[in-house]
Amino acid sequence: MKKWINKLLVVMLRPIQLFPALTDTVNVRYKVIFLNNVFTFAGLVSLAMSVIRWNTNPFLGKVDLLFACAAFILLWILHRHHKMVELIASIALWLCFVQFLIVFFLANGNPTRSGLLLLILASAFYLKGRQAGYSMLAIILALVVGNHLSGLFPSEFKNLDILSLGFYMLAQFFIIHNYESLRETQTSHLKALNANLEALVKQRTEQLAAVNSALEKEKENLTRLSSTDHLTGLSNRHHFENVFAEYSPATRGKTSDALILIDIDNFKKINDTYGHVLGDKVLKSVAACIKKHSRASDITVRWGGDELIVYAPRTSLKQAYQLAEKMRKQIHLLDITEIDTITISAGVAVLQAGDTLSHLLHRADNALYEAKQAGRNNVYSAALG
Repeated sequence: MKKWINKLLVVMLRPIQLFPALTDTVNVRYKVIFLNNVFTFAGLVSLAMSVIRWNTNPFLGKVDLLFACAAFILLWILHRHHKMVELIASIALWLCFVQFLIVFFLANGNPTRSGLLLLILASAFYLKGRQAGYSMLAIILALVVGNHLSGLFPSEFKNLDILSLGFYMLAQFFIIHNYESLRETQTSHLKALNANLEALVKQRTEQLAAVNSALEKEKENLTRLSSTDHLTGLSNRHHFENVFAEYSPATRGKTSDALILIDIDNFKKINDTYGHVLGDKVLKSVAACIKKHSRASDITVRWGGDELIVYAPRTSLKQAYQLAEKMRKQIHLLDITEIDTITISAGVAVLQAGDTLSHLLHRADNALYEAKQAGRNNVYSAALG
Protein backbone atom coordinates (compact mmCIF):
# COMPACT_ATOMS: atom_id res chain seq x y z
CA MET A 1 0.00 0.00 0.00
CA LYS A 2 2.83 2.36 0.90
CA LYS A 3 4.44 1.67 -2.48
CA TRP A 4 1.29 2.69 -4.36
CA ILE A 5 0.90 5.86 -2.28
CA ASN A 6 4.50 6.87 -3.08
CA LYS A 7 3.89 6.34 -6.80
CA LEU A 8 0.72 8.45 -6.62
CA LEU A 9 2.60 11.28 -4.88
CA VAL A 10 5.33 11.17 -7.51
CA VAL A 11 2.73 11.47 -10.29
CA MET A 12 0.94 14.35 -8.53
CA LEU A 13 4.10 16.30 -7.73
CA ARG A 14 5.89 15.72 -11.04
CA PRO A 15 4.48 18.86 -12.72
CA ILE A 16 5.80 21.05 -9.88
CA GLN A 17 9.52 21.70 -10.36
CA LEU A 18 11.25 24.14 -8.05
CA PHE A 19 14.14 24.29 -10.51
CA PRO A 20 12.57 23.61 -13.90
CA ALA A 21 14.66 23.03 -17.01
CA LEU A 22 15.41 26.12 -19.05
CA THR A 23 13.02 26.67 -21.92
CA ASP A 24 13.49 28.70 -25.04
CA THR A 25 12.75 32.41 -24.89
CA VAL A 26 9.79 32.30 -27.27
CA ASN A 27 8.01 29.55 -25.32
CA VAL A 28 8.50 31.45 -22.04
CA ARG A 29 7.11 34.62 -23.59
CA TYR A 30 3.98 32.84 -24.80
CA LYS A 31 3.44 31.24 -21.40
CA VAL A 32 3.80 34.60 -19.65
CA ILE A 33 1.19 36.14 -21.96
CA PHE A 34 -1.13 33.16 -21.48
CA LEU A 35 -0.83 33.22 -17.67
CA ASN A 36 -1.32 37.00 -17.57
CA ASN A 37 -4.65 36.58 -19.36
CA VAL A 38 -5.65 33.53 -17.30
CA PHE A 39 -4.87 35.13 -13.93
CA THR A 40 -6.69 38.34 -14.83
CA PHE A 41 -9.77 36.52 -16.16
CA ALA A 42 -9.81 33.86 -13.40
CA GLY A 43 -9.37 36.47 -10.67
CA LEU A 44 -12.26 38.59 -11.95
CA VAL A 45 -14.55 35.58 -12.52
CA SER A 46 -13.75 34.06 -9.09
CA LEU A 47 -14.37 37.44 -7.44
CA ALA A 48 -17.72 37.79 -9.22
CA MET A 49 -18.75 34.22 -8.33
CA SER A 50 -17.84 34.80 -4.69
CA VAL A 51 -20.27 37.74 -4.60
CA ILE A 52 -23.01 35.71 -6.33
CA ARG A 53 -22.58 32.64 -4.10
CA TRP A 54 -21.97 34.43 -0.82
CA ASN A 55 -25.62 34.24 0.31
CA THR A 56 -26.65 30.95 -1.28
CA ASN A 57 -23.49 28.96 -0.48
CA PRO A 58 -21.15 30.86 1.87
CA PHE A 59 -18.48 28.12 1.76
CA LEU A 60 -18.16 28.23 -2.02
CA GLY A 61 -18.25 32.03 -1.90
CA LYS A 62 -15.28 32.02 0.46
CA VAL A 63 -13.49 29.48 -1.75
CA ASP A 64 -14.04 31.68 -4.81
CA LEU A 65 -12.80 34.76 -2.90
CA LEU A 66 -9.71 32.88 -1.72
CA PHE A 67 -8.85 31.76 -5.22
CA ALA A 68 -9.50 35.25 -6.63
CA CYS A 69 -6.92 36.61 -4.19
CA ALA A 70 -4.52 33.79 -5.14
CA ALA A 71 -4.93 34.62 -8.84
CA PHE A 72 -4.14 38.30 -8.30
CA ILE A 73 -1.14 37.46 -6.09
CA LEU A 74 0.23 35.09 -8.75
CA LEU A 75 -0.36 37.78 -11.38
CA TRP A 76 1.71 40.23 -9.30
CA ILE A 77 4.51 37.67 -8.81
CA LEU A 78 4.53 36.87 -12.55
CA HIS A 79 4.97 40.54 -13.42
CA ARG A 80 7.98 40.79 -11.12
CA HIS A 81 9.57 37.39 -11.80
CA HIS A 82 9.15 36.27 -15.43
CA LYS A 83 11.90 33.67 -15.04
CA MET A 84 9.74 31.79 -12.51
CA VAL A 85 7.04 31.17 -15.11
CA GLU A 86 7.34 27.36 -14.91
CA LEU A 87 6.96 27.29 -11.11
CA ILE A 88 4.10 29.82 -11.22
CA ALA A 89 2.38 27.78 -13.94
CA SER A 90 2.61 24.62 -11.79
CA ILE A 91 1.22 26.38 -8.70
CA ALA A 92 -1.61 27.95 -10.70
CA LEU A 93 -2.45 24.64 -12.33
CA TRP A 94 -2.84 22.80 -9.03
CA LEU A 95 -4.73 25.69 -7.38
CA CYS A 96 -7.23 25.67 -10.24
CA PHE A 97 -7.37 21.91 -10.03
CA VAL A 98 -8.34 22.10 -6.36
CA GLN A 99 -10.82 24.95 -6.93
CA PHE A 100 -12.55 23.24 -9.84
CA LEU A 101 -12.87 19.96 -7.95
CA ILE A 102 -14.40 21.77 -4.95
CA VAL A 103 -16.88 23.50 -7.24
CA PHE A 104 -17.62 20.24 -9.07
CA PHE A 105 -18.27 18.28 -5.88
CA LEU A 106 -20.07 20.98 -3.84
CA ALA A 107 -21.87 23.29 -6.28
CA ASN A 108 -24.92 21.08 -6.78
CA GLY A 109 -27.66 22.23 -9.10
CA ASN A 110 -25.36 23.48 -11.85
CA PRO A 111 -24.78 20.60 -14.26
CA THR A 112 -22.51 22.72 -16.54
CA ARG A 113 -19.79 22.81 -13.84
CA SER A 114 -18.30 19.63 -15.33
CA GLY A 115 -16.89 21.81 -18.10
CA LEU A 116 -14.38 23.16 -15.60
CA LEU A 117 -12.68 19.77 -15.55
CA LEU A 118 -12.23 19.85 -19.32
CA LEU A 119 -10.76 23.35 -19.00
CA ILE A 120 -8.18 22.37 -16.38
CA LEU A 121 -7.21 19.32 -18.43
CA ALA A 122 -6.51 21.43 -21.54
CA SER A 123 -4.49 23.90 -19.44
CA ALA A 124 -2.38 21.07 -18.01
CA PHE A 125 -1.47 19.85 -21.48
CA TYR A 126 -0.54 23.33 -22.68
CA LEU A 127 1.36 24.56 -19.63
CA LYS A 128 3.21 21.42 -18.49
CA GLY A 129 3.18 19.01 -21.41
CA ARG A 130 1.72 15.58 -22.09
CA GLN A 131 3.09 13.88 -18.98
CA ALA A 132 1.36 16.38 -16.69
CA GLY A 133 -1.82 16.09 -18.82
CA TYR A 134 -1.82 12.29 -18.45
CA SER A 135 -1.38 12.60 -14.70
CA MET A 136 -4.16 15.19 -14.38
CA LEU A 137 -6.56 13.10 -16.48
CA ALA A 138 -5.93 9.98 -14.42
CA ILE A 139 -6.43 11.86 -11.13
CA ILE A 140 -9.65 13.59 -12.29
CA LEU A 141 -11.20 10.36 -13.61
CA ALA A 142 -10.25 8.51 -10.44
CA LEU A 143 -11.73 11.19 -8.15
CA VAL A 144 -14.93 11.71 -10.18
CA VAL A 145 -15.70 8.00 -10.63
CA GLY A 146 -14.64 7.19 -7.06
CA ASN A 147 -16.87 9.91 -5.61
CA HIS A 148 -19.81 8.84 -7.77
CA LEU A 149 -19.47 5.21 -6.67
CA SER A 150 -18.88 6.02 -3.00
CA GLY A 151 -21.39 8.89 -2.71
CA LEU A 152 -19.01 10.89 -0.49
CA PHE A 153 -20.23 14.14 -2.07
CA PRO A 154 -23.80 13.55 -3.34
CA SER A 155 -24.68 15.13 -6.69
CA GLU A 156 -27.46 15.13 -9.24
CA PHE A 157 -25.26 13.39 -11.84
CA LYS A 158 -26.45 9.99 -13.02
CA ASN A 159 -24.39 7.08 -14.26
CA LEU A 160 -24.86 8.18 -17.87
CA ASP A 161 -23.71 11.73 -16.98
CA ILE A 162 -20.52 10.46 -15.39
CA LEU A 163 -19.94 8.06 -18.30
CA SER A 164 -20.45 10.91 -20.80
CA LEU A 165 -18.06 13.14 -18.86
CA GLY A 166 -15.46 10.37 -18.94
CA PHE A 167 -15.87 9.96 -22.70
CA TYR A 168 -15.62 13.73 -23.22
CA MET A 169 -12.39 13.84 -21.24
CA LEU A 170 -10.96 10.86 -23.11
CA ALA A 171 -11.96 12.45 -26.43
CA GLN A 172 -10.26 15.69 -25.37
CA PHE A 173 -7.24 13.66 -24.32
CA PHE A 174 -6.94 11.94 -27.72
CA ILE A 175 -7.41 15.22 -29.60
CA ILE A 176 -4.72 16.98 -27.57
CA HIS A 177 -2.47 13.93 -27.66
CA ASN A 178 -2.66 13.76 -31.47
CA TYR A 179 -2.10 17.50 -31.75
CA GLU A 180 0.96 17.35 -29.47
CA SER A 181 2.34 14.36 -31.38
CA LEU A 182 1.88 16.16 -34.69
CA ARG A 183 3.47 19.32 -33.29
CA GLU A 184 6.44 17.39 -31.94
CA THR A 185 6.87 15.63 -35.29
CA GLN A 186 6.81 18.95 -37.12
CA THR A 187 9.21 20.48 -34.60
CA SER A 188 11.60 17.53 -34.97
CA HIS A 189 11.36 17.82 -38.75
CA LEU A 190 12.09 21.56 -38.60
CA LYS A 191 15.02 20.96 -36.25
CA ALA A 192 16.38 18.31 -38.61
CA LEU A 193 16.02 20.67 -41.57
CA ASN A 194 17.69 23.44 -39.59
CA ALA A 195 20.53 21.10 -38.57
CA ASN A 196 20.97 20.02 -42.20
CA LEU A 197 20.95 23.64 -43.32
CA GLU A 198 23.50 24.60 -40.68
CA ALA A 199 25.68 21.64 -41.68
CA LEU A 200 25.39 22.64 -45.35
CA VAL A 201 26.22 26.27 -44.55
CA LYS A 202 29.20 25.13 -42.46
CA GLN A 203 30.37 22.84 -45.27
CA ARG A 204 30.03 25.59 -47.86
CA THR A 205 31.78 28.05 -45.54
CA GLU A 206 34.67 25.63 -45.04
CA GLN A 207 34.86 25.00 -48.77
CA LEU A 208 34.83 28.74 -49.45
CA ALA A 209 37.54 29.26 -46.81
CA ALA A 210 39.61 26.50 -48.41
CA VAL A 211 39.18 28.06 -51.85
CA ASN A 212 40.09 31.49 -50.50
CA SER A 213 43.14 30.01 -48.79
CA ALA A 214 44.18 28.29 -52.01
CA LEU A 215 43.68 31.54 -53.91
CA GLU A 216 45.78 33.42 -51.36
CA LYS A 217 48.54 30.83 -51.66
CA GLU A 218 48.33 30.99 -55.43
CA LYS A 219 48.49 34.77 -55.26
CA GLU A 220 51.55 34.54 -53.01
CA ASN A 221 53.15 32.06 -55.41
CA LEU A 222 52.43 34.30 -58.38
CA THR A 223 53.81 37.30 -56.50
CA ARG A 224 56.91 35.33 -55.58
CA LEU A 225 57.36 34.05 -59.13
CA SER A 226 56.90 37.51 -60.58
CA SER A 227 59.54 38.93 -58.25
CA THR A 228 62.04 36.04 -58.24
CA ASP A 229 64.62 34.87 -60.75
CA HIS A 230 63.74 31.25 -61.48
CA LEU A 231 67.36 30.08 -61.87
CA THR A 232 69.09 31.63 -58.86
CA GLY A 233 66.17 32.26 -56.52
CA LEU A 234 67.28 35.89 -56.07
CA SER A 235 65.04 38.89 -56.68
CA ASN A 236 64.67 39.76 -60.34
CA ARG A 237 65.40 43.08 -62.01
CA HIS A 238 61.77 44.26 -62.14
CA HIS A 239 61.23 43.58 -58.43
CA PHE A 240 64.42 45.42 -57.46
CA GLU A 241 63.45 48.48 -59.47
CA ASN A 242 60.15 48.62 -57.55
CA VAL A 243 61.92 48.15 -54.22
CA PHE A 244 64.44 50.86 -55.04
CA ALA A 245 61.59 53.27 -55.72
CA GLU A 246 60.28 52.58 -52.21
CA TYR A 247 63.74 53.29 -50.78
CA SER A 248 63.99 56.63 -52.53
CA PRO A 249 65.63 59.52 -50.62
CA ALA A 250 62.22 61.15 -50.13
CA THR A 251 61.10 58.24 -47.95
CA ARG A 252 64.50 57.30 -46.44
CA GLY A 253 65.51 60.71 -45.15
CA LYS A 254 69.28 60.97 -44.66
CA THR A 255 70.09 57.26 -44.33
CA SER A 256 73.01 55.92 -46.37
CA ASP A 257 72.38 53.05 -48.81
CA ALA A 258 75.01 51.12 -50.73
CA LEU A 259 74.96 49.03 -53.89
CA ILE A 260 77.40 46.23 -54.74
CA LEU A 261 77.53 45.27 -58.42
CA ILE A 262 79.08 41.80 -58.87
CA ASP A 263 80.27 40.12 -62.05
CA ILE A 264 81.55 36.52 -62.30
CA ASP A 265 85.03 36.56 -63.79
CA ASN A 266 85.45 34.82 -67.15
CA PHE A 267 81.86 33.57 -67.10
CA LYS A 268 81.57 33.62 -70.91
CA LYS A 269 84.68 31.43 -71.14
CA ILE A 270 83.12 28.97 -68.66
CA ASN A 271 79.95 28.75 -70.78
CA ASP A 272 81.92 28.35 -74.01
CA THR A 273 84.27 25.73 -72.55
CA TYR A 274 82.01 23.66 -70.32
CA GLY A 275 78.55 24.44 -71.68
CA HIS A 276 75.54 26.28 -70.33
CA VAL A 277 74.58 23.49 -67.89
CA LEU A 278 77.77 23.97 -65.92
CA GLY A 279 77.49 27.73 -66.43
CA ASP A 280 74.07 27.65 -64.74
CA LYS A 281 75.53 25.55 -61.92
CA VAL A 282 78.26 28.14 -61.34
CA LEU A 283 75.75 30.98 -61.42
CA LYS A 284 73.49 29.23 -58.87
CA SER A 285 76.44 28.45 -56.58
CA VAL A 286 77.66 32.05 -56.63
CA ALA A 287 74.11 33.36 -56.02
CA ALA A 288 73.62 30.95 -53.09
CA CYS A 289 76.94 32.04 -51.54
CA ILE A 290 76.03 35.73 -51.88
CA LYS A 291 72.60 35.08 -50.35
CA LYS A 292 74.14 33.13 -47.48
CA HIS A 293 76.65 35.82 -46.53
CA SER A 294 74.38 38.83 -47.03
CA ARG A 295 72.50 40.40 -44.13
CA ALA A 296 68.78 40.08 -43.39
CA SER A 297 68.19 43.67 -44.51
CA ASP A 298 70.10 43.27 -47.78
CA ILE A 299 68.41 42.66 -51.12
CA THR A 300 70.15 40.21 -53.45
CA VAL A 301 69.32 40.54 -57.13
CA ARG A 302 70.14 38.89 -60.41
CA TRP A 303 70.47 41.96 -62.58
CA GLY A 304 71.09 40.17 -65.86
CA GLY A 305 73.32 37.44 -67.27
CA ASP A 306 76.14 36.90 -64.78
CA GLU A 307 75.70 40.30 -63.10
CA LEU A 308 74.41 40.25 -59.52
CA ILE A 309 73.55 43.05 -57.13
CA VAL A 310 73.54 43.34 -53.36
CA TYR A 311 71.58 46.39 -52.23
CA ALA A 312 72.47 47.25 -48.62
CA PRO A 313 70.19 49.78 -46.89
CA ARG A 314 71.67 52.01 -44.16
CA THR A 315 75.23 50.97 -45.04
CA SER A 316 78.29 53.18 -45.45
CA LEU A 317 80.79 52.86 -48.29
CA LYS A 318 83.35 51.26 -45.96
CA GLN A 319 80.83 48.74 -44.60
CA ALA A 320 79.67 47.85 -48.13
CA TYR A 321 83.28 47.36 -49.24
CA GLN A 322 83.92 45.01 -46.29
CA LEU A 323 80.75 43.07 -47.11
CA ALA A 324 81.80 42.74 -50.77
CA GLU A 325 85.28 41.57 -49.75
CA LYS A 326 83.77 38.92 -47.48
CA MET A 327 81.61 37.62 -50.35
CA ARG A 328 84.55 37.65 -52.77
CA LYS A 329 86.65 35.52 -50.41
CA GLN A 330 83.81 33.05 -49.76
CA ILE A 331 83.12 32.63 -53.48
CA HIS A 332 86.83 32.03 -54.13
CA LEU A 333 86.56 29.06 -51.73
CA LEU A 334 83.69 27.44 -53.68
CA ASP A 335 84.49 23.91 -54.82
CA ILE A 336 83.06 22.92 -58.19
CA THR A 337 84.68 19.74 -59.56
CA GLU A 338 84.91 20.73 -63.21
CA ILE A 339 86.42 24.18 -62.53
CA ASP A 340 89.59 25.02 -60.61
CA THR A 341 88.50 28.31 -59.06
CA ILE A 342 85.63 30.77 -59.30
CA THR A 343 86.26 34.45 -58.74
CA ILE A 344 84.24 37.62 -58.89
CA SER A 345 84.87 41.29 -59.34
CA ALA A 346 82.74 43.87 -57.59
CA GLY A 347 82.12 47.59 -57.70
CA VAL A 348 80.71 49.43 -54.67
CA ALA A 349 78.88 52.76 -54.67
CA VAL A 350 76.70 54.63 -52.18
CA LEU A 351 73.50 56.49 -52.89
CA GLN A 352 73.93 60.25 -52.95
CA ALA A 353 71.45 63.11 -52.89
CA GLY A 354 69.57 63.38 -56.16
CA ASP A 355 70.65 59.93 -57.37
CA THR A 356 68.46 57.76 -59.54
CA LEU A 357 69.02 54.04 -59.90
CA SER A 358 70.81 54.70 -63.20
CA HIS A 359 73.21 57.15 -61.52
CA LEU A 360 73.98 54.71 -58.72
CA LEU A 361 74.49 51.79 -61.11
CA HIS A 362 76.70 53.91 -63.36
CA ARG A 363 79.13 54.66 -60.51
CA ALA A 364 79.11 51.02 -59.33
CA ASP A 365 79.70 49.84 -62.88
CA ASN A 366 82.70 52.18 -63.23
CA ALA A 367 84.13 50.76 -60.01
CA LEU A 368 83.51 47.23 -61.31
CA TYR A 369 85.35 48.10 -64.54
CA GLU A 370 88.34 49.28 -62.51
CA ALA A 371 88.30 46.03 -60.53
CA LYS A 372 88.42 43.98 -63.74
CA GLN A 373 91.11 46.16 -65.24
CA ALA A 374 93.17 45.56 -62.12
CA GLY A 375 93.26 41.84 -62.89
CA ARG A 376 89.82 40.64 -61.69
CA ASN A 377 89.08 38.99 -58.33
CA ASN A 378 89.00 42.48 -56.82
CA VAL A 379 86.60 44.88 -55.09
CA TYR A 380 86.75 48.58 -55.95
CA SER A 381 84.76 51.45 -54.49
CA ALA A 382 83.44 54.46 -56.38
CA ALA A 383 84.79 57.73 -55.07
CA LEU A 384 82.35 59.88 -53.11
CA GLY A 385 81.36 62.93 -55.16
